Amino acid sequence: MTKKKRRNFSNLIFLSILVFIGGYVLFTLYEQSQELTYLKNLKNQYQQQISQTEEEINNMKENIENAHSDQYIEKIAREQLKMIGANEIIFIDLGKRER
Repeated sequence: MTKKKRRNFSNLIFLSILVFIGGYVLFTLYEQSQELTYLKNLKNQYQQQISQTEEEINNMKENIENAHSDQYIEKIAREQLKMIGANEIIFIDLGKRER
């Protein structure tokens, strides 16, 4: 082979290697971008779950603090136990049935 053909061949090999490395880098960056997007979405879901759980905890703490108050006891007795006060009268609508 002549020097010019040898140089062209080595340039072709170098260019092929460079294109391969460039393609690999681009592919890797794309994959990492996809993974990062997935992880950000997962993080947002977990943060929402944490916020909901913290809200539930605060509600439970509030219920515990109010558990010994007369208003809370009366509320529970009326709503859950269907109790009434001593001087109260209940009217039942027979046309409306509970489901």
